[in-house]
Amino acid sequence: MAQVKAISQKSGGGDAKYVVLGLLLLAGAYGFWVFIKPQAPPPPPPPPPLEKPQAPERQNPLAMPEFDLVEEPPPEPEKPSKPTKTRVRYVPGAWECSGDIDRKAAARLVATSKRQVTTCYERRLKMNNVLQGNLTLRLKVGAAGNVVATSASGTLDDREVFDCVRNLAKKWNFRPPTGGNCAIVEAPFSFTPRED
Repeated sequence: MAQVKAISQKSGGGDAKYVVLGLLLLAGAYGFWVFIKPQAPPPPPPPPPLEKPQAPERQNPLAMPEFDLVEEPPPEPEKPSKPTKTRVRYVPGAWECSGDIDRKAAARLVATSKRQVTTCYERRLKMNNVLQGNLTLRLKVGAAGNVVATSASGTLDDREVFDCVRNLAKKWNFRPPTGGNCAIVEAPFSFTPRED
């Protein structure tokens, strides 16, 4: 029996050596794993500190702003346009009349229509504030006293005024001419901008 005891004592001491050796191997494996494991990349550098925005300078709302004075050359005076004579082409024979018309009655009719004629001019004067000149309206009055033909000429250099006045005149009714089937009436107008 004694032998058996002795063997068990030997076997108990040898086991501790293996336990210590196993622990050393585990510690070595852990140390090897710690040194071999991939290193994490270093953290990115912190962003630079933000600059505080500077507050704008407070301004006095009553202060006058500073301006650089620049002298502009004086504007050139507008040259008045030289009146040009507008030519109207007459068809031979179309304006030949042998009749006569009462001049005073014709003058009264033209005078009562002058405001409408002036309106034609003033409408265009808004587009061209230096528009001026004269206009001679020529009318052919038919046997019944109605206007059967119109033409306009003069130094007023604006076709739209001429057309407007001619269209107005087509609506006029004169006394029937005597001594023929038609008569010619000429009505002169002069236009200049009003001084207000």
